[in-house]
Amino acid sequence: MSTASARLFFQDQSDAITAVVFLWERRLAGDHVYTPVTDFDVNEGDLNERIRGLFKLYIEKVLEGEVVKELERKIEKLAVEIDKFTSFFKRPRGVRVYSENQAKKEALRVEMEGVVKRVEEFRKGMRCLMDFIEGRKNGGWGVLRVYDESNGRKMNFFYYWSRIHFLILRECRRVENGLPIYGFRSEILKMLHSQQVMVLIGETGSGKSTQMVQFIADSGVASSGSILCTQSRKIAAISLGKWAEVEWACEKFQSASAIALPLHGKLSHEEQCRSMDLHQEPEICKVHLGIAVLRIFASGIKNVLEFDFIDAPSVDAIDKATRNLVQLGAVACKHDAFVLTADGHYLVKLGMEPRLGKIILESLRYGLCKEGVVLAAAMANASNMFCRVGTYDEKLKSDCLKVRFCHHAGDLFTLLSVYREWVSISQENRNKWCWENRINAKTMRRCRDTVLEWENCLKNELNIIIPTYWRWDPLTVSVHDKNMKKIILSSLADNVAMYSGYDRLGYEVVLSGEYFQLHPSCSLQVFNQKPKWVVFAELLSISSQYLVCVTAIDFDSLSDIVHPLFDFSKMESRKLHFRVIKGFGSVALKRFCGKSNGSLIALVSHMRAIYMDERIGIEINVGDNEIQLFASSKDIEKIYECVNNALKYETKWLRNECLEKCLYREVRAGASPPVALVGAGAEIKHLELGNRCLTVDVYLSNVNMADDKEVLTFFEKSVSGVCGYNKFMGIGQDGDNAERWGRVSFLTPEAARKALDFNGSELCGCVLKLSPSRSSVGGIRKSLFAAVKAKISWPRRYSKGFVQCQTSTRDMNSVVIKGLDKETSEAEILEVLHKTTNRRVLDVFLIRGDEVNNHSADAFEQAILKEIAPFMPSQGSLSNYCHVQVFAPEPKDSFMKAWISFDGKLHLEAAKALQHMQGKALAGCFSWQKIECQQVFHSTASCSASVYVFIERQLDILLKSFKFRPGVCCDLERNENGSYRVKISANATKTVAELRRPLEQLMNGKKVNHCSLTPMVLQLLFSKDGIMLMKSLQQEMGTYILFDRQNLTVRIFGPEKKVALTEQKLIASLQALHDKEQTDIPLRGGAMPYDLMKKVVEKFGPDLHVLKEMFPEAEFMLNTRRHVISFSGKKDLRLQVEEMIRDFAQSFGVNGSVKRYEDDNIACPICLCEVEDCYQLEACGHKFCQSCLVEQLESAMRGRDGFPVGCAHEGCGMHIWLTDLKSLLPYEKLEDLFRASLSAFVASSGGTYRFCPSPDCPSVYRVASGMVGDLFVCGACYADTCTRCHVEYHPFVSCEKYRELKEDPDMSLKEWCKGKEHVKNCPVCRYTVEKVDGCNHIECRCGKHICWVCLEIFMSGDDCYAHLRSVHPATL
Repeated sequence: MSTASARLFFQDQSDAITAVVFLWERRLAGDHVYTPVTDFDVNEGDLNERIRGLFKLYIEKVLEGEVVKELERKIEKLAVEIDKFTSFFKRPRGVRVYSENQAKKEALRVEMEGVVKRVEEFRKGMRCLMDFIEGRKNGGWGVLRVYDESNGRKMNFFYYWSRIHFLILRECRRVENGLPIYGFRSEILKMLHSQQVMVLIGETGSGKSTQMVQFIADSGVASSGSILCTQSRKIAAISLGKWAEVEWACEKFQSASAIALPLHGKLSHEEQCRSMDLHQEPEICKVHLGIAVLRIFASGIKNVLEFDFIDAPSVDAIDKATRNLVQLGAVACKHDAFVLTADGHYLVKLGMEPRLGKIILESLRYGLCKEGVVLAAAMANASNMFCRVGTYDEKLKSDCLKVRFCHHAGDLFTLLSVYREWVSISQENRNKWCWENRINAKTMRRCRDTVLEWENCLKNELNIIIPTYWRWDPLTVSVHDKNMKKIILSSLADNVAMYSGYDRLGYEVVLSGEYFQLHPSCSLQVFNQKPKWVVFAELLSISSQYLVCVTAIDFDSLSDIVHPLFDFSKMESRKLHFRVIKGFGSVALKRFCGKSNGSLIALVSHMRAIYMDERIGIEINVGDNEIQLFASSKDIEKIYECVNNALKYETKWLRNECLEKCLYREVRAGASPPVALVGAGAEIKHLELGNRCLTVDVYLSNVNMADDKEVLTFFEKSVSGVCGYNKFMGIGQDGDNAERWGRVSFLTPEAARKALDFNGSELCGCVLKLSPSRSSVGGIRKSLFAAVKAKISWPRRYSKGFVQCQTSTRDMNSVVIKGLDKETSEAEILEVLHKTTNRRVLDVFLIRGDEVNNHSADAFEQAILKEIAPFMPSQGSLSNYCHVQVFAPEPKDSFMKAWISFDGKLHLEAAKALQHMQGKALAGCFSWQKIECQQVFHSTASCSASVYVFIERQLDILLKSFKFRPGVCCDLERNENGSYRVKISANATKTVAELRRPLEQLMNGKKVNHCSLTPMVLQLLFSKDGIMLMKSLQQEMGTYILFDRQNLTVRIFGPEKKVALTEQKLIASLQALHDKEQTDIPLRGGAMPYDLMKKVVEKFGPDLHVLKEMFPEAEFMLNTRRHVISFSGKKDLRLQVEEMIRDFAQSFGVNGSVKRYEDDNIACPICLCEVEDCYQLEACGHKFCQSCLVEQLESAMRGRDGFPVGCAHEGCGMHIWLTDLKSLLPYEKLEDLFRASLSAFVASSGGTYRFCPSPDCPSVYRVASGMVGDLFVCGACYADTCTRCHVEYHPFVSCEKYRELKEDPDMSLKEWCKGKEHVKNCPVCRYTVEKVDGCNHIECRCGKHICWVCLEIFMSGDDCYAHLRSVHPATL
C-alpha cells in the first residue's frame, strides 16, 4: 500500500462519496494524479456507476481530442501531397525525374499508412477500455486488459479505475510519440496467438526493444506466467546504458524456479566469426561477461566453465571476464576456487555492469556519492552526449561549443561537468540549453533516469541514500580530482596506456603493447599537453585505432595497483626520446625528404630495420625549418648523427650547385654555343668557349639497385670539381631510358673528361656507363617564337642538259625538250612554258646525273643563315629571329631540302630574304645549284583540350573566315595527348602572319596584367579559397581560367566580352581575398598556458563574438583541432588581436608570450623596416623582405657590379644560392642577372675575355696572348674577328700594320710613291698619277689639265700646250 499524501474527514458518508467522485473528475481533467480511497465500506455499485460515467465521457473526449484531430489533418495533408504527384506523372517525364519523384510519392504513401494505422490502433485501444468499463467481454483476445481474473485475484476497486486511467494516458503518449511498431500492435498480438515462434524485424528506433514487452504484458498473453527477456545480440554495440536496463529487468524478475541471467544472443562465437569481415572482432567477444560470471558465482557454482550455457562463450572470454572481476575486487581465489568478496556481493545486489558498480562503490568510500553515481551513468552514455552533425561549419561550431565544458582531466570529468550544469537548469529550459550547446537532450534525460534508478537501487538494496549536493567542483582544483581519478582507475585498471613520446604513435596500451591515438573528440585534445598516463573505457578500430572515453591519471596512483600481467614502473623505460635538428633551409629539407617523401620513408624504413625498432620516427616541419627525431634512449644519438650528416650532404650540393647557361641559343644541329657555368651569387665559375662538355650522362645496368648517395660519392672521390647533378625522373620505365640514372656536372671540361675514363666500371653491383651529355654537345632547340616556316631546296645532281620536249611514247600528254643549257633550272623552264601555252603544266623533270659533294648539313645551315642575316634585325642574336634545319639527303634524292623558321612578326623581312635567295646559289656551290623557295608557308598554333572546350565556337567561326581567303588552307586536328592544333598554309609570309595573329590571341587567351597582382597576391590561387574562386568564376562567366604555377601568370579564355568581365571580377576578388587573407593566431606552443584555448572561449565566447564586436572589420574563426584563431583582415588589426591574446595569456602569470609571427619581430637588413612578405635565404637563414632582395638583384643587374651577390645581413655576406635566385626572379629576369654577371666576369677578367664587337652580341671570345691574333667566328652574328686587335679578321697582315691601314688607307700608296720621279699627285684633287710615257700634258680624272714639269693647272689642253711651248719647249 502506498503512503497516503493527505486525509480528508467528512461528517456524512454521502459527502465523502461525492468528494471521491469530484476528485476523480478533477484527476481526469489533469489537475492532480492522486487516487481517492475510502477507509469505510461503500456501495461499489452506486459509486462504480458514477465513476464509470466520468470515464465514458473522458474516453469520448479523448477520441475527439486534439491529438487525434492533428493526426487526421496530417493524413489529409499527406493525401493532398500524393495527389500532386499523381497529377505530375500525367505528363511525360525523364527516367531519372520519374524515379526520384516516384520514390518521394512512395515515401509519402508509407508515411500516411503509418499515421492511419496509429489512429486505428489508438481507437482499438480506447474501444477495448470502453468494453472493460461497460462490462463487455472481449472475444478471444484484446490489445489491452485491465486485469486477469483467471488467477483468482481481483483488483482493488479504487486501483481498478486508477489502472484504467494509466492505460488511457499511456495510449495517448504512444499515439503521440509515433513509434512505427504501435501501428502494428494488433497484427503482432494476433500472430503471437496463432504462431509458436515469431521473429520480428524492424528498423532501429522503431520500438522493438522498448514496446514489445509492454504490448505482451498489456494484452494478457502471458496470463499468470512470466515473460523472460534475454539480452539482444547487439547489446555490445548500443551502450552501457542498455546494460543498466537489462540488469534492472533481471532484478525485478521474480520466479521461484528460475534465475535470470542476461547472457549472450543465439549466435555462437564461431558463427559470428564466419559472418563477419576479417578485420572485425566478433560482438560476442566485445560483450563484457563480468555480470554473467558474477551471477553464476552468486548462485554457488564454483567453476563457470561447467555452467550449462544456452550457447557457451569461449574459454578465453570466460577467463578474461573472471580476471577482470578479480582485478575489480569482486572475486577472490581461495583454495583453487573463486568466491565472491564483499564488493562482489554488493555488485550482485546492484545488478549492474561490474565496472560501473565498482565506480559507485569506490565513490562511496571516498565520500563522493553523488559524483560516483553520475560518473557511472555518464560513462554508460559517453558515446553520444555531444552532437556533432550537419555541415562542416556546423561541426566546427559544435567543436567550439564543446570547449568550455572540456576538463583537463579527461572525458569522464567533462561529462560530469556537462551533467552538473544541465541539472542546474530549470526543467523547462533544459531542451533550449541543450540545443544552444549542441548537447544531446535525449541522452541527458536517459542519463538522469539512470541516475535516479541507481539511487533507488542503492537505497533499496544497500540502504544507502545518495545526497543531492556535489562535493566536486569542475572549476576548482581539489583533492576530489585526485580521488576521482583513483576511482576511475580502480574500475579500468586493465585499460591503462602510456604516452609513447611520439605523436604519430600516440599511446601504448600497457596490456597489449599496441599503439592507439586519442580520439579526435577527446577532451584532452583541447589542452596543449599530453598526459603521460591515461585510462580508457574502450578501444575503437576504424580507419585508425583510437582510445575512447579517456581520463588522465597520475603515476602515483598506478603504484597502488598490483597487476599480475605488467609492471608500471618498468614502462617508463619504453618511452621514446626526442631530439630536434635546426639550422637547415627549407629546400634542403625538401630534398632530404625526396619526391612524395620517398627518400624520408626509405630512410626511416632503413633505420627501423637496422635498429630493429618499428617505433623510430622522423618528422619534418618545413615551415619552422626543423626536424624532430624519435627513438629509444640507446638509439637516439646514432639516428641524430645519421640524419644530421644526410642534411649536411644535401646542403653541400645546394651550396656547390651550378647551372649551365648558353651565351646564345643554338642555331644548327651538332653545334654548341659557348656555355657559362653559374654558381652561388650568380658568379661565373667557368666559361667554356670550346665545344667541350661539362656534363656527363650516367647509365647503370640495373638502376633500381643503385643508391644515389653511393653514385655521387663515387664521382666525388674519383673526380674533383663535381658541381651538381640531376636525377632522371623516368627510372623504372622501359625503352632507351631504362638504364639512365641521371646527369652529373663538373666545374671544368678536364674533370668531365676524367670522369668519362670510368666508363665500364662497376658501381653498386652494376655496370657504369658514361657518355657526354647531349645537352652539352648541342642539338636543335625548339623555337621560342610564333614561327612562319618556309621550305627551300636546291639540286645536288648536275643536269644532263635536256628535258623531255618531244611527244612521249609513254604518255600522250608529255613532251621531251632537248638542247637546254645545263644551268637552266626547273623553275625557269616552267616559267617559259606558262608563257607559251594555255594548257596546265603539271610538272617538269630535268634528267640529272651524278651527285656532287659540296658541304655538310652544318655548313649549308651556316651558308643559309649568312644569306638571311642582312634582312634580320641587328639587335640581339640571329637565333632569336630565325632557325634553319637542313635535312640529310637520301642516296637517291636529287635535291637538298631545308626548313627555315622565321619569327612571325618579321614576315616582311622573311619575304625579302626568301626573294633574295630565290634562284641564287649558296656560297661554295656550283652556279647550277640554284635555290628554289617553295611558295607555300606554314604555321601552327596549339591549345589544351580544356581550353578548346571554351573557345570551340569562336575557333570554328575564325577558321571559316580564313577559308574565304584565296590560297589559304586551315586544318584543325586533335593530337594524341588530347590537345588541339591548327595548321595554316598560305602562299605568302604576310598572309600567314596576318592569319596567325587572331588565332594566336584566341588560343593563347587574355593574359591578366594588373599592378595589384603581385606574386604574393597570385600565390593565393594555390590556396583552397583561390581554387574555389577560379571555379566559381568559370561557372558564372562561362570562361576558362588557366593559372601557370611556374611563371605565376593567369590567362582567361572565352568570348571577348566575357573575358574582359571575368578579368575585372578576378582582379577585384583576388584583391578582396588578399585583404582578407586568413592568417592563424596560435593558442599553443612556447610558454603559453596549456588551457589557453579554453580560457579564450570562456572570455571571448565559443564563436568569438566579443572579438567580432571589438573588431567588426575583421573575421574570426576558432579551429579547435589546430588550436588557432583564423583571422581575416588588415595587418594592423591582426597585430592588435595578437597583442590582446598575448596580454590575456600573461594575465595567468605565465612568463613569455603568445608566439608571434617571426616576420614581425625582425627588421629587414636592406630597408631596415619591419619585414614584409618574408623570404628566408637558404644559405644562412637570414630573413628579408622579398621585394628588397629582388631590388638588390636588380641593382646588381643595372650596375653590372656587386657580383657575386651575397647576403646583406651585417657580418654575413654568404653567397645567395642558386635555389634562392631561381625562387626570387622569373625566367626573364634570371637571364638578365646571368648576362650582368657575365659582363662583370668579362670586365674583371683583366682583358682575358672580350665580347663580340658586333653591337649587343652576347658571344664572348678569349683574347689572344701571343703576337698573332686568331680568327674568331661568332656563332651568334657570324662576324669574323681578330682575337688580338678585336677588329675584323685580317689574314696575312699583322695587327699593327692593319691598324695603320685602318687609320690611313693611303699609307701604302705613299710608301710606293717615295723616290719615284714618274709618280706625282694632282695639285687639285691629290690623286696619284703615274706617268709611264707620253708628253708632259696630263689630264687628271678631276678634269684639270696639268703641266707634268711644273704642275701648273690649266682649264684646257690648248692652254697647257701653249704653256709647254713657251716655258718648257725642250720637254714638249
